[in-house]
This record gives sequence, structure tokens and C-alpha cells, in this order.
Amino acid sequence: MNTEITYTTVDTDALDFLKVIYFGAITNPYEAASKRAYLDMNRTIRFNGLPEGKRTELRSAVTAILEKEIPLLTPEIIKSQKDYDAWHFARCVNIRSLYREAGVEFHFGQAQKWLNMMIKYLYMIGECTFDGIFQYLHIPLDNYVFDVAQKELGIKRPKVAWSRWDDYDRQYWSYQKELRTKIHDYPPLRWEFKYWMKEARQLTVE
Repeated sequence: MNTEITYTTVDTDALDFLKVIYFGAITNPYEAASKRAYLDMNRTIRFNGLPEGKRTELRSAVTAILEKEIPLLTPEIIKSQKDYDAWHFARCVNIRSLYREAGVEFHFGQAQKWLNMMIKYLYMIGECTFDGIFQYLHIPLDNYVFDVAQKELGIKRPKVAWSRWDDYDRQYWSYQKELRTKIHDYPPLRWEFKYWMKEARQLTVE
């Protein structure tokens, strides 16, 4: 696997334009990243008539927690993969609990998608570099990643939909560990960037 990272120079105005097109006006990067990450998974939530005002309240509560917690992802605090994994599990518990306490059926699979995509987006827009801990970050798991992992790494597609996963260790973390084993020493999120784009280009051509 080619681990070389290619850098390029981009016109700042053009880059800002692309950010606004995808994320909207970024007055608060954490809110923008959380909103976009939420949109990546909210179709899987069964609200069962929960009022829109309460839905907004829940989204804001999750964003507030993550805006407080994500800046703590520094080498001074996160000193190992084990430290990051423990932090990640605790945040997924936070998200899941908020929704469950509001009477919404919410799973770890949905929580990981929101959290992992928010972290990915904060990295993309340049708000967080995650220097010193980037190698610990998790891949956001969904059907697209399952397809790529099966094609590129030979990892069997899970039988249960990712959004219905509710056993963090035996479903979510077990799959993440299998990805890491097959990817070897390449940072998982870097692998996802590379092969997600490769798969997207192939689907576009097809």
C-alpha cells in the first residue's frame, strides 16, 4: 500500500467557496461539522413523533458535548490507542444516552457515525489537525466503507445494518480492529480518505 501523502496548493478563496457549498456559513466550525455529520446519519433515526423542537434540543446538546470534548484530543491527554478508544466509547455513550433518555431508539452505530464524521469534517476544514494522535482516529463505518473494505481488504460485509449496531465491542470495535489488522501501520482515517475517493471515482465512471 502506497503510504505517501501528496500535498498541493489551493487558492484560499476557492477553498473557502467549497467549504461554504458543503458546510454552509462556517461561523462556528464545530456546529458546522456536527450539523453535516448529523445529516449523514439522521435518516436512520426513528423519532416516532418527537417534536421538532426536542429534536433540535438534542442535536444542540450533542454538539455542545463534542465541542467541549474534541479539543481535548491532544498528545498530552491522549497518549495511546487505548486512551483514544476509551474517549471514543465514552462519547458514544453520551450521544446514545441523550437520545435514549428522550425516548428515541438510538444505537451505538448511529453514535459512531455522527462522532467519527464530525472529527473527519473538522480535520477536512482545517479546524483540528489532530497532530500526534491522527493515527488513533477511527473510520466512520457505513455501507460505503463496508463495500470498499470487502473489495480492497477482503473483510466480509456485516449482516446487521451499521445503524442498528448496539454492541459497541462485538460489532463496532470488532470491525474497527479487523480494519486496522488488514491496513497494518497505515492511519485508518487516511486509508478511508484514499479508498473512499477511489471507490467514488469508479462508481462515477460506471
